[in-house]
Amino acid sequence: MNTIRILIVDDHPVVRFGIKSLLSNHSDFEVVGEAVSVKSALELIEQLHPDIVLLDIRLPGESGLDLLHQIQQFAVKVLILTSFDDEEHIRVALQGGAHGFILKSVSDEMLCGAIRTVHQGGRVLSPQITDRIAQQLTTEVDAPTFDFDAQELQIIRLLVAGGSNDEMATELYMSVASVKRKLRQIFTKLNVHNRAQAAAVIVQRHLI
Repeated sequence: MNTIRILIVDDHPVVRFGIKSLLSNHSDFEVVGEAVSVKSALELIEQLHPDIVLLDIRLPGESGLDLLHQIQQFAVKVLILTSFDDEEHIRVALQGGAHGFILKSVSDEMLCGAIRTVHQGGRVLSPQITDRIAQQLTTEVDAPTFDFDAQELQIIRLLVAGGSNDEMATELYMSVASVKRKLRQIFTKLNVHNRAQAAAVIVQRHLI
């Protein structure tokens, strides 16, 4: 099993200690460093080349979201781990390249699962955020700008939850080719090009 190298970026020592202690219980995780600011995080990313950055939003001097724009050249995935669940932060994070956005209130199992999903190339949103978005999607189906059918609504629900094409196909009893076709239709209606952009638009504009 390949070890997932993790950099924790949070200015609270107790939080960093707790995360590090949790991750130390799993053989596929290795915490390679800890940072307390955007500046120190950038330095450690350059030095250590982690696979995953667990990034808080509130940091001294700069927002953690500022780091997203400074590490585009590095082969590192960012999982936002924060207490903030407002839609503006979520939108900025996803549009800035974050692969996931979860709240510090999630369970230990959810955090570990989110790290593994992001490492494998998936996208993750905290269950609280996903539930809120799903509720918005089901209550705004009559919005005149968009015209999603029932199957597309199901795919959107799974998309914002970070589901892969294979997972969508299995849950919805569809072929992977049909899922891809539906995703292309959804992207066209949203005027986006990928999953991250679609999730950001959904969160930002309460779409359907």
